[in-house]
Amino acid sequence: MYIGIDIGGTTIKGVLADREGAVRAFDRVPTGVTAREIDAGIDSMCRALAARAGIEFRKVRAIGIGTAGSIDRDRGLVFMSANIPCWKNYHLAENMGRITGKPVFLENDATVAVMGELWTGHGRDYSDWIMLTLGTGVGGGLVVGGTVYTGQSGSSMEVGHTTIDYKGPRCPCGSTGCLELYASATALVRYTRMKLKKYPHSTLKARVREGNLTARTIHEEALRKDDLALHALHTTAEYLGMGIANFVNLFNPQAVILGGGLSRAHRFLLPVIKKTVRERTMRGLAENVKYLLIKDEERAPALGAAKIAIDAFHRKNR
Repeated sequence: MYIGIDIGGTTIKGVLADREGAVRAFDRVPTGVTAREIDAGIDSMCRALAARAGIEFRKVRAIGIGTAGSIDRDRGLVFMSANIPCWKNYHLAENMGRITGKPVFLENDATVAVMGELWTGHGRDYSDWIMLTLGTGVGGGLVVGGTVYTGQSGSSMEVGHTTIDYKGPRCPCGSTGCLELYASATALVRYTRMKLKKYPHSTLKARVREGNLTARTIHEEALRKDDLALHALHTTAEYLGMGIANFVNLFNPQAVILGGGLSRAHRFLLPVIKKTVRERTMRGLAENVKYLLIKDEERAPALGAAKIAIDAFHRKNR
């Protein structure tokens, strides 16, 4: 058995799976604030997954971890993560290996999402495709010729930190005008708050008073045809379309697969994204691109991390 862990800015998700990709247990917990809290949360989750599946923890052979941020997978090191600021040159794999007593293998969070979709999802149907994960930030991944492209250290396709406004605001990554400042769930909430005064009759004002303004609540009010919610999602989709148009021009993919919590608003996002991509790509590149949603949004990234652990463990023990 193998464990896969997907660490996001707000939530850690984990699966226990076998070599064929069958999920035997699943769990999710809030992401801690400090490095010690995150380590303890991962350790607790791993042991709970084994117990939930009815197996002894000693039978877990390896753990794969996907995390947001720039990493060195060979050293198991997180250089930095814009969404997990407590990590600075943090030896995550080594620390978790010491705590759990298991081999631990590190990858970028978007890479494990791509791996999960390639292993058991829509990615099996295409040889060349792009994924965007729309959550606290914007992650990305690329499959070329049926193989996940990861770059020399595992930090390729940081699509959320591609610049779409060179005079834009400063990003926690150190650059300015990054895509995720305009097109993530975080950005959607920030933009909506900024526009509240211009929409005095918006039902979102009550959500703000209740302290409950999230990407989910904005989506809910859009379904009720609230003008501000519709406008905010439309604007976010335009920015997403700009970013995706750049990626389509670069990679000429067969498909773009969307995941992350914000992708649940695809009914509002996709028509605008498709229009923007058509307007901003070279002729012939956008017409045949398929737009899909991750097949198993909840578990695919963690399942991809388990696949990373399976492959790395058996390469190491040949």
